[in-house]
Amino acid sequence: MTDLTGWITQPRFDEYLVAANHDPKAARELYEWNISVSAAFFELISHVEVALRNAVDAVLRPLEVAESARVSFKHGWWFGSPTFMTEHDLNYYRTAWNHLGTKAERATRDKVFASTTFGIWDAVFGPSYDELFRRHLVYAFPHRSQGFKRKTVQTNVLALRNLRNRIAHHQAIFDLPLEERFEQAMDLLRWIDPNLESWVAGLCRVPQILDHRPDAAESMAVVVPARSAWPFYLELGAYVCQPDRFFRQISHIGFYVEGAVQREVAKVLERVDHVSWVPEEISRRMSSGSDHDRRIGTIIRRSRELGWDGNEYQLFILTRPDSDGYRDGHVTLNSSLSNQRVGRGSAWVQRQRYVGVEALQQAQSLAGLDQQ
Repeated sequence: MTDLTGWITQPRFDEYLVAANHDPKAARELYEWNISVSAAFFELISHVEVALRNAVDAVLRPLEVAESARVSFKHGWWFGSPTFMTEHDLNYYRTAWNHLGTKAERATRDKVFASTTFGIWDAVFGPSYDELFRRHLVYAFPHRSQGFKRKTVQTNVLALRNLRNRIAHHQAIFDLPLEERFEQAMDLLRWIDPNLESWVAGLCRVPQILDHRPDAAESMAVVVPARSAWPFYLELGAYVCQPDRFFRQISHIGFYVEGAVQREVAKVLERVDHVSWVPEEISRRMSSGSDHDRRIGTIIRRSRELGWDGNEYQLFILTRPDSDGYRDGHVTLNSSLSNQRVGRGSAWVQRQRYVGVEALQQAQSLAGLDQQ
């Protein structure tokens, strides 16, 4: 098998190796799949960006000052006018103008507008434009759902912007909730026009590629309520729960205790359902001569001492925050992620919650994580 690290460098390939539990073949398959799904998403986001640009422009362009009433014909464009945009967000127009260089003075309005970056949409649907949204921007989405909110649009746009930026910089995206990103893109198209959504869906390769993701394709953590599970993990490097409890494909487990996701996000080394939890199993495991069996036997014995005396459980063997753990993909956050919400029903996790591992690493709080 060809060694890819001569072309893409070992540090870049290490991210895929860790996700694939250091299986070079699986890591290569993941790398190839990541390129394919990135290309498919870039096509989809291109459709969304063009449709969004035209839908918003159709609403705001009629509000521009007539060209005959302007000091300069370019100063009346809504995306370059302080009447519509904040001083900070006028930078999207200035950047587009500067990007065109010597051609800017001869450029048409459409050329300048098309040169603005995707970030302008994250800005336009931000809280600074609440009034503009209520009075005008909402009509860019004639097929919007009931209870339609500006924040919903911004959330979708921001998620797609971040995805687009990662693709443009050739970064891994396999650890993101890609099904959700697909739905966010299709929602924007449908709110503009269901026929547009149908047309793009007929062209889009994303669903087919997602259906053929390799086993190592998601660096996805499940965060579990862990008042008892957290100290058990710290002692034994394991998570135990009921047999047959459903989990989607995950690579890590995080622990939510006392209103915060804890710093240690453990990589799943092994997941086994329907592990026998009877005393006879402890003896069998401890006498087998296998370090792996002895570890499981110790976990069963300790859990029974704590009162977990069922006949079967589901077991996750996890990394711990030591040198071997870091090599195997263990993650230690810079700090715990606190939940600022209070009151009944405010817990960030009720049963379990899924989040991308990189999103956990980048978040400063759970409020910020909700915006990823």
